[in-house]
Amino acid sequence: MVSRRKLIVGGALLGGAMLYAHDRGLRYPRLSLEHSANRERHTIPHASLILKDAIATNTQALRAIAPEPEIRIETQRGQIKFTLSNVSPSAQLNIRGRGIKLINEDIDGLNRTIYIDSAITQTLNLKWQLDASDGFEFAVMGDTGGGSELAWTLQRAHALGATFLLHLGDFNYSEGEYDSAIELFKSAPLPCYVTIGNHDFHDNGLIYQQFLDQIGPMNHAFELAGARFVNIDTAADFFPTSGGQRGKLFNNLLPHHGEQIFFTHRPLKDPRPHDDHEVGSINEVDWLSDKINALGGRHYLHGHVHHSAEFDFKGLRQVCVGEGLGYENLVLQKQVAKIMMAKIEPGSAMTYRWLDLELPWSAHQNPTHAHKLKKDGYWKQLDWYRTLLSGGNA
Repeated sequence: MVSRRKLIVGGALLGGAMLYAHDRGLRYPRLSLEHSANRERHTIPHASLILKDAIATNTQALRAIAPEPEIRIETQRGQIKFTLSNVSPSAQLNIRGRGIKLINEDIDGLNRTIYIDSAITQTLNLKWQLDASDGFEFAVMGDTGGGSELAWTLQRAHALGATFLLHLGDFNYSEGEYDSAIELFKSAPLPCYVTIGNHDFHDNGLIYQQFLDQIGPMNHAFELAGARFVNIDTAADFFPTSGGQRGKLFNNLLPHHGEQIFFTHRPLKDPRPHDDHEVGSINEVDWLSDKINALGGRHYLHGHVHHSAEFDFKGLRQVCVGEGLGYENLVLQKQVAKIMMAKIEPGSAMTYRWLDLELPWSAHQNPTHAHKLKKDGYWKQLDWYRTLLSGGNA
């Protein structure tokens, strides 16, 4: 027989565990505690770095997660070196502190290597800034997988003159794509800011640590030319709905009077009339839309649904940009996939236009294509696609 004292202790422990889980937040499917936030402080030889709009990917390598990253450096005496990637070639480095003449910057594409010869202990502030006073355009695309389709999207966005690409998640559909996508993002011709998709979050287990370590946080906000961009995580459901890192982000967002763009993976409402490929619960849909509306947001960009579509929902303009794999090209046997280009101009609402992705037939190589054509019963297209893969003409 269990003693009264043991029952009280057991009840207290269970209550404490439930309170901790509720406070930290739970994620499902793949029931798990919410992850911890990326660390803002990073130590390298002879210096401590405090990162804003950047993450550390290894000991002396950083990645920018916004167009204008900022690093505060608390130096010791010695030779200091680190590399910051994913920075626009047009961004200019501005330095505050006494040791400006001791800093050298090497530029190689999107990579900046910083050398500091510090003879004293001091604090330096480095910030990369873009001249976007006349406005800028950015590209949007989701659901590319991590192979040739992603590689083409990056090149197409660059060719269209985009300042950066918002990637709406799901760059990982099969074995090896996570690694290949990270390498493609590293070698991209333009900066990329990525929201996490459900396939990037879990696949026969939780796999999101690579995202946090090499790509960035799942929830983050940044500003450029008066516009605020808010990356929100919808890769798996939250309990409570307001919990986790996403809830903390919304709680910390201050009122903003300029244009606001919220980008994520899953839609609040599936744009297709008879499907429900969307955020998992009514409570979560209501919470998200209420929070965005309260902040004055009007644009909700998402992928997840492999189509291009737009409509008004709960006071928001929901825009689906999910044709990164070009699956409809194979179904219709013609190139119909679209990429979105959006424009920000000071004092004006965001405008956008749909352009052909122009994904070459030779780039339709994702392993999911044949499986999905078979699953959807497109037998004629499947035979045609197999001929295409073997080197035949489209």
